[in-house]
Amino acid sequence: MNPDPKTTQKTFWIEMIRAGPMGVLEFLFVPLAGLVALKYYDASDWQKALLLAISEAGLIATFIVVPLIRRLNCQATHAAAIFNFLGAAGIAFAAIFSESLMHYMIGLGFGFFILMLSLPVLTQIYQGNLPESKRGKIVATASIFRGLIGIAFAWKAGEWIDSDINNFKPLLWVFAIAASLNGLAMWVMPKVKTAKGSTNPFSAFKWLKKDKQFRILIISWMLMGLGNLTALKIWTEYFANSDYGNGFTALQVTLLTFIIPQSVKIAFTYPWGWLFDRMNFYLLRIILNVLFCAAILVVFYGQSFWVIAIGTGLQGLAFAGGSIAWMLWVTKIAPPEHTAEYMSIHTFTTGLRGVAAPIIGFYLLRNFGDGVAIFSAILIFLASVVLLPQLKRSQKKSQG
Repeated sequence: MNPDPKTTQKTFWIEMIRAGPMGVLEFLFVPLAGLVALKYYDASDWQKALLLAISEAGLIATFIVVPLIRRLNCQATHAAAIFNFLGAAGIAFAAIFSESLMHYMIGLGFGFFILMLSLPVLTQIYQGNLPESKRGKIVATASIFRGLIGIAFAWKAGEWIDSDINNFKPLLWVFAIAASLNGLAMWVMPKVKTAKGSTNPFSAFKWLKKDKQFRILIISWMLMGLGNLTALKIWTEYFANSDYGNGFTALQVTLLTFIIPQSVKIAFTYPWGWLFDRMNFYLLRIILNVLFCAAILVVFYGQSFWVIAIGTGLQGLAFAGGSIAWMLWVTKIAPPEHTAEYMSIHTFTTGLRGVAAPIIGFYLLRNFGDGVAIFSAILIFLASVVLLPQLKRSQKKSQG
C-alpha cells in the first residue's frame, strides 16, 4: 500500500533538510576521526582500530533495537530522533574533554555507536513513507544534496585542519550541533509506527533460516563488505602515515578519502537510483562488486597521488550505487511488516564485519603493506560468485 502523496512530499523535504547536517557528520566519520587520532594523539594501531570498530559495534547492537522499540511502544521516527540526540551528547563529551585521547575515544565511540542504532528504523520509515516505484530516486536525490554539503564542508574543514591540527576541537562542537539538528528533523518526520511483532531480540534471526534468498544475499554482503571495509577502514592511515610511503597532508587526505569519491558519488547517485528501481538486483550487485574491487587495486598499487585519486574516484562511483543498494535492498525482498527485522539482521552482520575489518586491515597493512588489496579482492570476487546462481535463476524467472 502506497503512502499518501502529502506524506511522501513531506518526507522528501525533511530528507532534503536532513542532508545538511548529515553531510557535515560524514566528514567526522571519514576521515577526521582517524586523522586526529594519528596526527594529534599519535594513537597506536590498536587504538585507531578500536575507534573505527566502535561505530560498527553499534550496527551489531541494532538487532535488539526493533524489539526494544516495540516493547516501549515508540514511534520509529521518534526513536531515530532520540538516537541522534544521544549521539550528539557523545560528540559533545569528546569536545569538552578533547585534551585526553581516552575521553576522545569514549565520547566519539559512544556517539558513533548510538548513531548507528537508528539505521533499521530509518529503513522502516522509508518503507512506510515513500512509494516503492520512487523510493530509490527520492533517496538518491537527498543523497546528492547531502554529498554537495559534505564536499563544501570537508574542503573548508580540511584546509582549517591542515593549518593547525588543534582546530579539530571547535569542529567537534559543529558535529554535535549537526547531530542534534538531524534529531530534530527526524522528530518532525511523518510518523511511522514500528511494525508489530515479537519483542524477543533474537526473533529476527528466524528469517535467515526461513528465507533462502535473504540468507544468500546476507552471505554475499558479508564477503563483499569484509573485503571492502578491510581496505577502506585503513585508507586514512595508508594515505597519512609516512611509514607507508605516502605521508600526504591533511588536505590531500581529505581530497582522497572524501572530496574526490564524494564528488563522483554525487555525479552518479541519481543514475544508480534509477537503475536500482529497474535493474535485476543480483546483476546490479555484481557490477558494483567489480567496481569496488577495481578501486581497491588501483588505490593500493597506484604510484602517485593522481593515480590513487582515480582509484578513490572509482570507489565513489561504486558507493553511488552501493549506498542506495545497502539502504534499500531489503525492501525488494522483505514483507513490508518485517522490513525492520530484515534490516536489523543486515545491519547486525554489517557491524560484525565492520568490527573485524579495521583489526584485520591494520594487521595486514603493518605486515604485508599494499598486499591488503589482494585479500580484499579475493573476498569481493567470492561475493560475486555466490550470487551467480541466484542471478541465473531470477533471469529465467523473468523470461518465463
